[in-house]
Amino acid sequence: MPEQASATVYVASSEQLEGLILKAVRTIIPELANYQKPAEEASDTLTLEEAINFLQALGYPTTTSGIYALTFKNAIPFRKVRRRLVFSRKELTKWVEAGTIRPEEQRTAAALRIAQSAESKK
Repeated sequence: MPEQASATVYVASSEQLEGLILKAVRTIIPELANYQKPAEEASDTLTLEEAINFLQALGYPTTTSGIYALTFKNAIPFRKVRRRLVFSRKELTKWVEAGTIRPEEQRTAAALRIAQSAESKK
């Protein structure tokens, strides 16, 4: 036969019960106020200021006016929600990586230009 857990019964007045509940609520509220989602659950959506900080952290120096200029030219991925600009962390990462020229790519491109120049002089 499975063992049964014993139950404890407490007798309290409504005032005592209210006090216990109030104490529990006061304990949990500060913990909830400081709750932050784990990094893997962090939202993909960034505000303008967050997007600027995110791009700077990726090594892409920019300013508010620079972002506005890029959005005006449709040169950066963005969305408008009501009247606010909203950016996707994933899309911005892809955008920066697509525009990044790596040193080995620069050397290859320079060698190709030299070769083409030498061919055209023949």
